[in-house]
Amino acid sequence: MSETPDELEEPDTEDVEGLDELLLRIPEMDGRLAATEETVAALVAELTDHPAGGPWLWDALTPERQRELWVELDGFVSWLQNRILCHHMSKDNWISPCWYRHPDAVEQLTALMVAHKASYHPKAAQATHGLVDWFQRCLWPTMDTLKQRMTFKACLGKGEHEPQYMPGVQLVAASDDFAAFVDESVPAPVRPGKHAPHELADIADPETGELPTPPAPGEAGHA
Repeated sequence: MSETPDELEEPDTEDVEGLDELLLRIPEMDGRLAATEETVAALVAELTDHPAGGPWLWDALTPERQRELWVELDGFVSWLQNRILCHHMSKDNWISPCWYRHPDAVEQLTALMVAHKASYHPKAAQATHGLVDWFQRCLWPTMDTLKQRMTFKACLGKGEHEPQYMPGVQLVAASDDFAAFVDESVPAPVRPGKHAPHELADIADPETGELPTPPAPGEAGHA
């Protein structure tokens, strides 16, 4: 017999309260899900819109992206010099107006800008020591490096770009000597079913050096 409505058990009070609590948390969970989807979408866009090596690897960028990066870096360098560095009495820590004609400085200033973007992330919700770290671990070490190498010294002293007097050694990637060195140092890959050179020596006839004739199909496994 089926129970009548009067005979049905009353729902447990704790169960009802637990269900109410879950219902109240639905909007919060929905908001978290939306935020997660937004974050994932941003990560996908970041990975698909930029080349391998990141959006700041100059050699891997398209001409269009290089132009964009030049404009972005120019704004950062101008801000850095005008906001911070120009207040130093010594020119040793200044950036020369011709900074973009110094490839080594371009790479270091690009790295400094990327570190600045990471430290001053607009979505950082909590206060951290990241900003101080950028000054102490990024900015000043970079400027000290440029100072020690006298990257801008001649240009700042002359008031215009001064080309390098003695360019350093220029390397050639994948040179013939380098390729020969790699061939000598690293064993060649062995294809499946093939024998490496030392393995061939192990199975060759010690007197004649001839290799054994492989068995014909169907003969393998028969004595």
